[in-house]
Amino acid sequence: MKKNILILGSEGFLGSVLLPYLKKSNYKITGVDKCFFGKYNKNLKNVRIIKSDYAKLNKKFFEQFDFIIDLVNISNDPASELNKKFTKKINYQNKVKLYQKIKNLKNIKRYIYMSSCSVYGNNKNIINEKSPPRPISLYSKLCLKYEEYLKKNKKINFTILRLGTLYGWAPRMRYDIAINKIIRDMIFNNKVEILGGEQLRFFCYNKFACNVIGNIINNSNKNTLNKTFNIGNFNTNIIDLTKHILKLTKFRNASIYHEKHNIDKRSYKVSTKSAKKFITKNNILSNLTEKSILDTFKKIGRDKKPFLKRKITLTIYKEFLQKYKV
Repeated sequence: MKKNILILGSEGFLGSVLLPYLKKSNYKITGVDKCFFGKYNKNLKNVRIIKSDYAKLNKKFFEQFDFIIDLVNISNDPASELNKKFTKKINYQNKVKLYQKIKNLKNIKRYIYMSSCSVYGNNKNIINEKSPPRPISLYSKLCLKYEEYLKKNKKINFTILRLGTLYGWAPRMRYDIAINKIIRDMIFNNKVEILGGEQLRFFCYNKFACNVIGNIINNSNKNTLNKTFNIGNFNTNIIDLTKHILKLTKFRNASIYHEKHNIDKRSYKVSTKSAKKFITKNNILSNLTEKSILDTFKKIGRDKKPFLKRKITLTIYKEFLQKYKV
C-alpha cells in the first residue's frame, strides 16, 4: 500500500523541493499551502495541492494520512518580528490546534516537525542535541516552545528536525538566506556586502534536508521515534563562506565590502554527528557541500528575475499584513 503523505507548507522554499523529491518514491502526496509566494507544484501529476490554511481543515481531513510533514513557519527573523501576534498564531497557536485534532488519530505513523538550530542562539561550544537552547529571536523561541509541547504531550509519534540555515535552488526561490544571497549578489551585482560576518552558522543544503525526511519516512523505526536531530552539512562564518564560494566557483568579478558592525547576535557551531546518521557513504557531507554550492551557483546564474520581490520573504509578509490589516 502506498504511503499517504501530507505536506503542510508544500509551496514554500523547502516544500517546493521536497514534494517533487518524495514523488519519486511513488507516495500518495497532498500539499496544503496558503500560496503566499505562488503555487509551484500544481503541474506535478498525481499530486493534490490544496490552497488553504491548514488550521481551517477539520479533524476528518487528517484521518487519511500516514505521515504529516509540518514546514509551516514564519521563519525569517525580520519577518517574524513584523507582527508578533500574527507570528505567534502561525508558529505556535495554530500548531497546537493541529495537534489537538490529530492526537488521537491511529492512522498517523509520524509527525515530522521542522524546527531550527537557531534555538541555540549564541554558544561558543560545539553544539549537539543535549546542548542547552538559548533562543534569541521570536522565531527561535516559538520553535523551542512547540518542541517542548510535542515532547510533553506524547500523544503522537514525532520527529523534530532542527535545520541549519537552508540554501540551494528551489522553484520558490529565496534570496534572503545567506548562501543564496551571496551568490546572487556575486553574479548580478559583482559585489558582496557583509555585515559583521564573524558569527558562526550551521548550513543545510535543501536537498539534503529532503533526503533526511525521505529517510525517516522510508525507515519509520525506533531510531528516529520521538527524537530531535540537528541537520546540516557544514559550519562556517559569513566572511570565510564568501571567500570559499568565490574560490570554489572561480568567480573573479566580485568585490567584498565588509562592514564590521553587526546586529545579529546569533553564533553557534553544530556537530554533524546526527546528520551523518542519515547517510551511508563516507565523507559525503564534505563532498555534498562543494557540489551543492556549485549547483546552486549554476542555477542562480540562470535566474532571469533574481531581484523579483516575491523572492524576499520579508517583502511578501509586509504586503500581506498591510493588505489584510492583520
